[in-house]
Amino acid sequence: MESGTHHHPHLRERIREAGGIYEWANDVLIRIAGPAQLGDGPGAPCTHCGRTRVEHVERDGVLYCPEE
Repeated sequence: MESGTHHHPHLRERIREAGGIYEWANDVLIRIAGPAQLGDGPGAPCTHCGRTRVEHVERDGVLYCPEE
């Protein structure tokens, strides 16, 4: 092999080494887009008070707007 040249395995070999087409595609997407964002984030503002859901108080399974 000449100096400065790189050997890149064929796509079929890379897919097989990754564990199949799903795993290969998943690895490629994660490299491009980054890891999954877990959780639902702050969410949409409350229609009653305008604050996020995480600022609310839960009692008996019901969310209540935070006190002003």
